[in-house]
Amino acid sequence: MSGANLSLADWLLEDDKNEYYIFIPHASNDFRHLSKRDNIHIVIGNYFAVCKDLDKRSITYRAKKGVKRVYMKLFYTTFIKRQLMKTVSQIKPDAILSNSFAIWIGADVAKTLGIPHIWHVREFMELDHKIMHYRPSKIRKLANYSSAIFISKSIEDYYTKKYAFKNTAVIYDSIKYQEDSYNRRVKRFIDKPVKAVFAGTISNGKGIFDAVRAVEELNNQGFQISLDIFGEGPQEEEIKKLILDHKDEKIHFLGFSKDLVSRRKKYDVEFVCSKMEALGRVTVEAMYYGNLVIGANSGGTAELIKNGKTGILYKSGDINDLVKVTKFVINKGVANNEMIREAHDWAIDHFSSPIASQLVQFIYISSKK
Repeated sequence: MSGANLSLADWLLEDDKNEYYIFIPHASNDFRHLSKRDNIHIVIGNYFAVCKDLDKRSITYRAKKGVKRVYMKLFYTTFIKRQLMKTVSQIKPDAILSNSFAIWIGADVAKTLGIPHIWHVREFMELDHKIMHYRPSKIRKLANYSSAIFISKSIEDYYTKKYAFKNTAVIYDSIKYQEDSYNRRVKRFIDKPVKAVFAGTISNGKGIFDAVRAVEELNNQGFQISLDIFGEGPQEEEIKKLILDHKDEKIHFLGFSKDLVSRRKKYDVEFVCSKMEALGRVTVEAMYYGNLVIGANSGGTAELIKNGKTGILYKSGDINDLVKVTKFVINKGVANNEMIREAHDWAIDHFSSPIASQLVQFIYISSKK
């Protein structure tokens, strides 16, 4: 599941007092565990929220997306929207919440039916995911109709300059903490090579190529560091080819993993190289489970990392600076463990507590405006 869906699931599992209907685009097992709850219902919407890509994608990806776009053009107004409105009218919700700013269909249905709408804004679309809406003027009108929850202050600053939402709030995600997966006594940076991990979407926006090139340069300079890459995405084949062409035995692409928490035990460092991360679930999880975060000084990453205290920041997009700060970390060795412990405690204080009551309260207030 994506970070947005994981965060939604965490929220709903906290709340057994309110009733939720989750509309998903097509049949999926992602929310099956939630459907076992009496107050949560899954509805298949038969829609695609298609966005325009701003960077290069594979032929296969473009072909699939082309089919989805044609489908939406042909059937959204004549069939899909009508069916969604019929179902929503039968449910009679107090409000509709869209779990991503990239998805506009909930806002469109809400506005047509006169139901309050809240956008849960979780991403820098253009700056991070390299996507944008096909009809910006329509999105502007839908934003004027909607309230918005932002998952970080940097997201709030960016979107409130572009859109006039009715009501807004910053509410950081609650991220589950597995206490038995962290041992405070275990020390990192004991062995060589230093073990680094990158976890996330394999795309230019997430900075995966910066991490790979920095690790290559560090090893060329005699610093011992390995890098394991977890994830999937549009640049997956490109990154595999880069590793293969360079024959770098210390960099491994390991694909998607359902259980990064247990895997984190073997790593010293986590690279978070996103050009503009909205918040950074992987950053918090790295702090939770003892990986020192080296992150780009932009977006939500710069909110989470207090430089030299809860992690290390480098100039976003600057590979030379990434190499420089990673050398600093490697040279510090076991002394990094003090920072790792401080980051762990800070993350627990700020992200492990339930937030369902805050979210529901904001939705309630916004639906009355």
